Amino acid sequence: MNMATYARVAVARSGSGFTVTSTAATLTAAADFPEVATGSGTITHFGVGRASSGAGELLFKGTINPTIAIAAGVIPRLKTGTTITQAASDGMPNTTANNLLLLLLNNTTWANIGDPTGIVGSTSAGSLYLSLHTADPGDSGNQTTSEVSYT
Repeated sequence: MNMATYARVAVARSGSGFTVTSTAATLTAAADFPEVATGSGTITHFGVGRASSGAGELLFKGTINPTIAIAAGVIPRLKTGTTITQAASDGMPNTTANNLLLLLLNNTTWANIGDPTGIVGSTSAGSLYLSLHTADPGDSGNQTTSEVSYT
């Protein structure tokens, strides 16, 4: 992979992007970011958002364990074990949490909400974008909150 400036990584809104089971979603394939030429710090969090750049809406966030040191030659990678989990403390039943994750991450229609058709997935699923962060972007943050920067 060539060295380039940090950029978000697109992930398909389908089963080829995320595997959803129960109340959790994991990356179906590892996501490699551009190789670091210069920069420093530590990547501690990842985000899943709607924008390829700029202050897009952050849909999900999570911690990276182990963290990733930003140093020349490092290729930041989110592995298939990277997981988004719907918190039990939100009061959402497991079936609801699973259906919500399937709708948002896999573009799967959520049947029988309102009528038998339900909440229909998009005609064109598109992509979501993974971002890397040097601190927790918080509940009110967006994709640029504590987002990493390197060249």
